Amino acid sequence: MANKLSRGQIAGMNLIYKWHSFEYFLDSMEELGLSAISIWGGPPHFDCDYLSYQDCVKLRRDVEGRGLSILCFLVTGSNYRYQIAEEEPEQREHMFQYFKNGILACEELGVPCMTISSGWGYWNHDREEAFKRAADMIRRLCEEGQAHGVTVAMESLKSCETNLVVTLEDTIRMEREVNHPGFRILGDTGAIAYNKERLEDWFAAFGDKICTMHFVDGMHLTWGDGKSPLDDMMMTMIRHNYKGCLSLETSGSRYFTNPREADRKALKILEPFVE
Repeated sequence: MANKLSRGQIAGMNLIYKWHSFEYFLDSMEELGLSAISIWGGPPHFDCDYLSYQDCVKLRRDVEGRGLSILCFLVTGSNYRYQIAEEEPEQREHMFQYFKNGILACEELGVPCMTISSGWGYWNHDREEAFKRAADMIRRLCEEGQAHGVTVAMESLKSCETNLVVTLEDTIRMEREVNHPGFRILGDTGAIAYNKERLEDWFAAFGDKICTMHFVDGMHLTWGDGKSPLDDMMMTMIRHNYKGCLSLETSGSRYFTNPREADRKALKILEPFVE
């Protein structure tokens, strides 16, 4: 068993850079010495709707030209326009086409994993029906992803963001109901900490089905600005021989003017745990 994680598992993420150009994001990744990125697939850096998505040729050329690889692609969902558990029939089909376009973009970009959330149901309607719609749609997306060589990984959210998949128990249930070999788990350390859960319990439940993580100190804070148990989390991943991606999903207005320094701080704090 290795006693450290690989630096190549750490992926910078453009979410915190959305007030800067995508070129600035890539410049920052190059300066920070990272070899991998995770793309937040939303405007202004990536344009996608249910009808089409932007040409991926230039984006891939720009990324690979800097010696970077894209490990994950987050298709924006949850409280955005398109969300997995959509109830209205016509909008539901638009939603599927939107996430299908995300899968096609992953294929063109050479990205192995598209990440999603469970979406949400109307709070005044039956939660069980919304949960079933989410499971059915995720299974449909997994089938689409399998045809294009793309796995689909789902993250949990906070209770203020969804009424569907919040806890570890919710995630276990969704994984069972989707029941598809192309379905994987995204471990979001912010949501896990918010729910007062332990990363160890997630690995005990899912093992190597956890293929990627949103790795932040509390709710979207850069490492060192929150109170998450970093030592315990790192040792948990090492014990379980975790080989997946650690996306620095930092966000928040405090970082917008100088996102590069927020990532630099995180990398410095993570340094003792990676080789």
